[in-house]
Amino acid sequence: MKKASLLIGLLTLLILGCATPPLAPPPVSDIWPKIYQDETYLASFESSWTEDEAVGVIRNLQNSFVENNANLPITELNVDAFGVRARWSWVEMGNIQKSAGFIIPFDQVTSVLLENYPASDNPYKWGINVYIKGVNPVVLRMPNREAAERFGKAVIVLAKARKAPLSMPNMRFGAAVGSLTADQAKAAGVLQSAGVIVSWVFRESPAEKTGFSAQDIITSVAGKTVQKGQELFDSIEAAAAAGATELKIDGLRRTYRTEGDKYVEVFVPIRFTLPIIQPGGAK
Repeated sequence: MKKASLLIGLLTLLILGCATPPLAPPPVSDIWPKIYQDETYLASFESSWTEDEAVGVIRNLQNSFVENNANLPITELNVDAFGVRARWSWVEMGNIQKSAGFIIPFDQVTSVLLENYPASDNPYKWGINVYIKGVNPVVLRMPNREAAERFGKAVIVLAKARKAPLSMPNMRFGAAVGSLTADQAKAAGVLQSAGVIVSWVFRESPAEKTGFSAQDIITSVAGKTVQKGQELFDSIEAAAAAGATELKIDGLRRTYRTEGDKYVEVFVPIRFTLPIIQPGGAK
């Protein structure tokens, strides 16, 4: 449940929504994380499947996914406990047969993300991004969420079996965070070591339900300064292990106030109360 409180008394004078709209839009800055229209959902892809079951799941999904850019049926699919190899074909200029494909080596998988593309004209509006060490991710589209989640679960089962270097999202928080750049710290008026910045927030995550947004700067957890994303996650896990039901997280939110017909960038102090889900569903 969202429990955000803004810590300054004149916030209503700072946020947008004036009676007379400014003439110019807010300035665009490239130093802040982009806010994407595509939606990334929080999913652990945990499963009790065996390796053989996971291989079977991927085989059974051959007719249920396309490669993102090609958007063509998979004509050849080979999968075993070590990887997936897929190909598709098409004809150009009437008689020239062409083909392309992808490979997912399970021992090189670093993460798997569940995506949704609500604004897309493609009928396959769900997707799986499989990130692979040292190369571009494999991006697949599925007709529904169930198919996407099944593919993701199968990949994770087989990646774990191959001891892949997995780095999945923290399920108790559900947002990607990174270190502040020098330009971001300067703009916010803080030290570069004074916090971490939220790159994006996963849908259906504790972070989203609590009220976090991309571009938020997290400065402290339970009164303790955080300088790295792992420090944030470690603090959350430590609180959970201690039986805590919630955790106070402080930071800054980037927004604007208006001065005549101009926007002026400001950073508003924020405090969130992150609920901690304990085993069995109890908070």
